[in-house]
Amino acid sequence: MRKNLTKIIIIVASVLLSIYFLYPTYKDSRYTRELRGLMGEDSLKYADQHEKAMHDAKMKRLKLGLDLQGGMRVLLEVDVLKMIEATAKNRDDNFNAILAEVKKEAATSDVPLLDMFKSKFQERGIRLSRYYGSIRDTDDNIISDLDKQSTEAIDRGMEIIRNRVDQYGVSEPTIQKLGGRRIIVELPGVTKEAEVRQLLQGTALLEFKLLKDPEVSYKIMDTIDKVLAGKNITDTSLADTSKTAAKTPEAKQDTSVAAAAQAESLNVEIPKTEAELAKEHPFLYLARPDQQGTGEAFVAEEDRDKVTRILNREDVKRVVPSDIQFLFSAKHAFISEGRRYYRLYTVKREPELKGGVITNARATIDPNFNQPIVTMEMNSEGARDWARITGANIKKRIAIVLDNAVFSAPV
Repeated sequence: MRKNLTKIIIIVASVLLSIYFLYPTYKDSRYTRELRGLMGEDSLKYADQHEKAMHDAKMKRLKLGLDLQGGMRVLLEVDVLKMIEATAKNRDDNFNAILAEVKKEAATSDVPLLDMFKSKFQERGIRLSRYYGSIRDTDDNIISDLDKQSTEAIDRGMEIIRNRVDQYGVSEPTIQKLGGRRIIVELPGVTKEAEVRQLLQGTALLEFKLLKDPEVSYKIMDTIDKVLAGKNITDTSLADTSKTAAKTPEAKQDTSVAAAAQAESLNVEIPKTEAELAKEHPFLYLARPDQQGTGEAFVAEEDRDKVTRILNREDVKRVVPSDIQFLFSAKHAFISEGRRYYRLYTVKREPELKGGVITNARATIDPNFNQPIVTMEMNSEGARDWARITGANIKKRIAIVLDNAVFSAPV
């Protein structure tokens, strides 16, 4: 017995350790199974009651790769020839003929596409500056610029894909660059090829949407909060919101202090505990108004799904004006105590302008402030509409929305 004691201890320790690591996976599976068996208000109540436990189990469960869980692995490639064609400032018969030759030879040649493109022009004695850049630019400079645009297109593509996959709800996707023009996307647990094809290949939807005035935004949030708390609702269009944006919390301070300060800003009695505060203000506890009075709210990353479920409730939809839409920021605004916080914007549902009017856009550096900016060129119709929109909304903010995520909201 003594000879086998060490082996027995090792076996028992291994079994206990295995159970310890497998238990979160079991809990996550049980919560998911029970949640799928519920519908409507029952599913919302269940999710509310087990929110923290479900999140902890999901974070600690065993992560299965494609080899164990199954899923899809997609390889995407940037169409450089299409980019070359789209960025040319004018195209004639010579340009179209060269492009057709390059497209045909690229299918069977290992020569870098841009080098082949340059050599075709040089064989005909045509300078690339005739179609790109300025008359002073050399062929090498133009090819270098096209290569840079190709790299930037990959980065933009990865950003768009990541945003779409996050909204699709795939857990733990892998998105990485391969070589100069390819992107690998691994989606564990996904089997619907048609949906994935539409998700990844669909044209990105760019929209410009006006933000609602801060007073209106905070009135709506306050009304949602009262609906969830079961309080009587008065006509929010007549409510006094002069204190709505007053002395709300600093973005990065302690969350309990922030919640208390927020409660004070709404002119309510401050509960003593987090649990009391969450019960008293179930929506404003999750979506905390910005103290600067911008009309935005901050939502922790783990609370985003919960806020989305709340906004999709029928009783909440009834008190939110039909021309209003809530959108999250594409990237987190800040990190506090290890938690990422995203902005929640209140915007007009109908866009003022869509991305189809943009003919060219590129990132550059502002020479006056040495900061990164994006310059855009629009067609004549878009330019007229943009002049009208900005002229009628001076000192107001407009959200730049890509696939239902706000990337910025300048004045």
